[in-house]
Amino acid sequence: MRIDLDEHYTIYLNKWGNPVLVKHEANAELDKHGYPIGHKLYFQTFGQAVKSYIKVSASESKIKSFQEMAAFIDGKLKGVELKIDQMMEDD
Repeated sequence: MRIDLDEHYTIYLNKWGNPVLVKHEANAELDKHGYPIGHKLYFQTFGQAVKSYIKVSASESKIKSFQEMAAFIDGKLKGVELKIDQMMEDD
C-alpha cells in the first residue's frame, strides 16, 4: 500500500507491515520495489507517520496564528483521510 500525501511526501507499508514516511523530490525516482527514493522515517503505527507528516509540513509552511495552525492541521487530516478512503475503495 502506498499513499502519496502531496508532491513531496509518501507513506507506504514496508515488507514487515510498518509505515514508512518518505520525503522526496517532486518527480521522485522509484527504487526496485516501486517506492520513491528519499529521506525515510520508520514508524510502528500509521497514526505516528501521519502525525509526523503534519508536524513536518507545518514547520515548512508560513503559519502566523493559532487559527491558521488549526485550519492547516484540519486540512491536512481531511486530505489524508480522503486519500486513505480512496485507497480502501480501490482494493
